[in-house]
Amino acid sequence: MSEKDPESLFILSLDSPHSTLVTTGGKGHNLSVLSQNGSFPVPNGFCVTVAAYRDFVASGGLREEIEGDLSLLNGKGDDDVEGGDKDINVEEISSQIRSAFQKRTLSQSLQSQIATALLNHFPNNNENNNTFLAVRSSATCEDMPDASFAGQHDTYLNVSPDPDNVCRHIIDCFSSLFTPRAIIYRKTNSINHLDAGMAVVVQAMVQSRCSGVLFTANPVNGRRNETVLEVIPGLGEALVSGLTEPDRYIVKRGEEIRIKDQRIGKKAKAIQSVEGGGVQEVVDTTGEGTPVLTEDQVKDLVVLGQQVSALFENTPQDIEFAISKEGITYLVQSRPITTLFPLPNVPPEPLQVFISFNAVQGISAPIFPAGQDALNGPNGLLGGLLRYLSWGRWGNGPLFQRVAGRLYANTTGIIRNSFGRSIYMKFMPLAEPGILAGLEEEIHEPGLEIADGLNLKLILRLMSIGIVVLPRYILNMMFPDRARKRIYTFFDEVVANVEKEAENVTGLAGVIEFKQKTLTGLFPKVLMNFLPCAAPAMHSMLLLMRLSEKLPDAKDQVLTITRGLPHNVTTEMDLKLWKVAKAIQSDDTSHNHFRSVEATMLAKEYLTKRLPGKAQTAIEEFMHEYGMRGLYEIDFGRPRWREEPTPLMQTLKTYIDIDEGNAPDEIFAAGEVAAEMSIRNLGMNLGKPWLISFLARRVRALAGVRELPKFTIIRVMGIIRAKLLDEGEKLANMGLIGEATDLFLLYDDELNALAKGDLKNCKALIAQRKEEMTKENSRKRIPRVIASDGFAFFGGVVRKANVKDGDLCGEPVSPGVYEGRIRVVHDPSKTKLSPGEILCCHGTDPSWTPLFLSAGALVMEVGGAMTHGSVVAREYGIPAIVGLECVTEKLTTGQLVRVDGSSGIVEVLEDAEIKQDGNGVYV
Repeated sequence: MSEKDPESLFILSLDSPHSTLVTTGGKGHNLSVLSQNGSFPVPNGFCVTVAAYRDFVASGGLREEIEGDLSLLNGKGDDDVEGGDKDINVEEISSQIRSAFQKRTLSQSLQSQIATALLNHFPNNNENNNTFLAVRSSATCEDMPDASFAGQHDTYLNVSPDPDNVCRHIIDCFSSLFTPRAIIYRKTNSINHLDAGMAVVVQAMVQSRCSGVLFTANPVNGRRNETVLEVIPGLGEALVSGLTEPDRYIVKRGEEIRIKDQRIGKKAKAIQSVEGGGVQEVVDTTGEGTPVLTEDQVKDLVVLGQQVSALFENTPQDIEFAISKEGITYLVQSRPITTLFPLPNVPPEPLQVFISFNAVQGISAPIFPAGQDALNGPNGLLGGLLRYLSWGRWGNGPLFQRVAGRLYANTTGIIRNSFGRSIYMKFMPLAEPGILAGLEEEIHEPGLEIADGLNLKLILRLMSIGIVVLPRYILNMMFPDRARKRIYTFFDEVVANVEKEAENVTGLAGVIEFKQKTLTGLFPKVLMNFLPCAAPAMHSMLLLMRLSEKLPDAKDQVLTITRGLPHNVTTEMDLKLWKVAKAIQSDDTSHNHFRSVEATMLAKEYLTKRLPGKAQTAIEEFMHEYGMRGLYEIDFGRPRWREEPTPLMQTLKTYIDIDEGNAPDEIFAAGEVAAEMSIRNLGMNLGKPWLISFLARRVRALAGVRELPKFTIIRVMGIIRAKLLDEGEKLANMGLIGEATDLFLLYDDELNALAKGDLKNCKALIAQRKEEMTKENSRKRIPRVIASDGFAFFGGVVRKANVKDGDLCGEPVSPGVYEGRIRVVHDPSKTKLSPGEILCCHGTDPSWTPLFLSAGALVMEVGGAMTHGSVVAREYGIPAIVGLECVTEKLTTGQLVRVDGSSGIVEVLEDAEIKQDGNGVYV
């Protein structure tokens, strides 16, 4: 074998410069990096390379056997998969593959090389003095920056150095590439099973006095300035397998190293080496209550961890260590911590805190670059608003940090201001109570103390806004119907003016300039006309809550006043879509077509005007009014219904299955009746019928305008987006980009450079952005609050003390109790919600609300009392709960649950049943 082709070598020393992820796998390569440095105590040893594994698999038909067994998976990725005439369990497939490995032996050539390597690396081995070995799996797709595969492959400890014995253990390590967990993990992460490879690390066994793991960043809360250390007596296997309770330390690193928290474990069990080879579990209670390490040893390990992290370009590391009976510390593994959320692009100090814009908007997906610029910075929607409110003091730079494709607003200045913190913490539960829980956990950190309060500039600005708003507030309180009509007319005029200006805009640079100018000035105009109109409704609602607070079920009674709320553009849209469904139901050809054709095909037929005539006409009329809306519509880069109508077709397929007894318009009308009854009952119960009626009429007359500002913004964005798509079509025809929508993957400065012909490698940049968006779309958990020190809060509403085990607890936002089956929906374009099912999702925006007309209840991970989903749920009279941490993972489609929208409790009554329906199978 040639030295010029290191990837063909079967044996490499641990300190070999030829070690790469491809040649020695993740674990082997990381140990090699440590060994090559020369400063770190790594046990001596060598690697049997990936090339040796591939040679082994290629011989004797083993690869073909593996392919045959894996084919039984039939594309499934769960624990149980279907194959042939019977259910094939992943454990069975794994067992078959591993058995095929164990029936084979290594080639004579490889056995000879292993024997030579053992002799070279452990020359003192003899009958009286054996160095026992650790034989560890090292897969090519483990211990990588974005995939750890931790604990999925086999390790063998205290292995006798006899060459035949070592070879058997190497085969076992090879076969552990196909453990059940590894098969499922690769399937979930779209990694080809046969592309993956396995190396094996063979190194001297450390006969440990104690062992442990050290995280150079806190894996629980994300803080990069905290080290977490767990240690036990004996071998580390007892720790990673969960056999015993370790000593645990959280150490704060700064100007000095300080133990922030420590918990001394019972350590009642340990795993120890057995003389002659192998390990055994022992019971030992003598260490209970006694620390394994001294404080100095803990601090020394923390320093060592930082040195290792620095070697790996300051990437936080998960390190396994062993301290020998002679007191020498050895590193036996180091891998990146892959679960940490990325840091905001600011220095760690002074400490800064950011809240998730995505969580407030109910968006789990990343936001397109063009969508980020439409919101962020001096030329964005919110930048213009901030400049207006602060008299130009703020909003001249980025308002948000871009982190993992999401937007995070810097709230440090607000929470360090006594007035700002008071207002923020009071009203945040209305927007996103989970954010409040995260802020409450973080604001006690050093550096986030109150620094100032109301200042003269802020007082003067608030007064200037009040002078404008207050007289109009009084007038609108007295004449609410006139106020509502005036604001609708004004917003229609705003949109009409934008449409007129757009007619004269040409060229890509012209569209970008038009976008920036329009969006920057839009929000102040919208806000200053919205506040005087919405404030009377909000104030009236608060007064009703205050007046009725001593009544039983006071909150539910007051919220019932908002049932069947008129003048809401979102509910009006949903009811008009129901009219479209009724038109389809009334035409046999259209009805049968919608029942028999998939939503994706219906969408294509609509765009090419090939739907049955009555359906085509009804949908076109709806699109003329609402076609600019779409999924996650506040993201300017997302397609609108008129471009991608699949979600709408999916909803219509649900609507046409609704029977007359559950007709949404009838339910909405019943809500209006319930609201009137609640107003009368509250008036009688409180003995103030005139006052209650006065306040309730203001709520019903004006609360519906709450959706109008966003609707107006989306209408304006729709006009600008259409202009940008026109320019995109021209560029695509010229071959400068692949398709028109590629423009939304570029930031404004890049679009301007493209317009001038200065953007180099445009197609390559767009391809890279697409890849990044795809990767970020797969990110399952998005923190609500992050900080510059790495802190990340993923949690929801704080759990109440009286909640039973197994029940879920969140924030109640729409009263009522409903029992039904869960339907987990990640994308409304891909999942059909059957009438009466409980909609379970990460979050919603207005484009989701048509589903509410057929849902029995709503449970969401994010949202607050005043977010779109909650408001519309109350208007439709369906129970709703928000702030349920990981609810789309904890609940599964088909589970029978009880949703109590008054207490915030979701009670699981029955696990998912097997039920075939038109949309798939409950599992």
